[in-house]
Amino acid sequence: MILVIGASLWTLHITTSVDEPFATDSAVLVSIGLLMFSVIAAAGLLLPRGRWARNLGRGLLAFEAGLAVVTPLQGWAIAALIATGLGIVGVQGRWLDGWLRRLPAADGPGLKTMALVLGCLALVPALGIASPGGVVFRQGLLGAAGIVIAWGYSKAQMWGLWSARIVLAPLAIVAAVEAPLAGSILLITLGGALTWFAWSSEARIAISPLMDQLPGPRHLGPRPRVGE
Repeated sequence: MILVIGASLWTLHITTSVDEPFATDSAVLVSIGLLMFSVIAAAGLLLPRGRWARNLGRGLLAFEAGLAVVTPLQGWAIAALIATGLGIVGVQGRWLDGWLRRLPAADGPGLKTMALVLGCLALVPALGIASPGGVVFRQGLLGAAGIVIAWGYSKAQMWGLWSARIVLAPLAIVAAVEAPLAGSILLITLGGALTWFAWSSEARIAISPLMDQLPGPRHLGPRPRVGE
């Protein structure tokens, strides 16, 4: 899939460019995000054929185009930019309209649910973007919490939902203190948005357990007497 190829080439580019514009640890976090979301978008286009995957692919390609602006166009960047261009043509093509579902699946997750899971995963590359000069341990806690919460919530674990409600906002504030001003705004905004999604009724209903036993059928006739 061209999305995965393009993300892989951009990963090679930013990890081999010395401090331009990302330090090594920041580049690794951004690279993890590129690869992770390219796989999610590609799988979403091929398997459930969801329109959300198309929008995710568009966002990923827009981010890659932004990398072409802030990084030197040399080495792997040229091949990566070509792959991004091909990806834009593929994702925007009308041929994809007939492949994607016209309506979301009846049993599929809602928009806020998807935003919560994907947003928690996005905390990893967001840290690299917010602190391009390097990420400290206290900031890394936010990225690690995002991955754990996304995993727990996707497994319908109630602790994943409550962790998103209670833990993300304080960790985002702690991480923002260590970031430049623009990065602080990014982390606080993302942490606040995820907390809002987590407190929505849609996020709670998505992982509410179903009834183990359905009530039995009701009999409209008279009840049998004792001993009969």
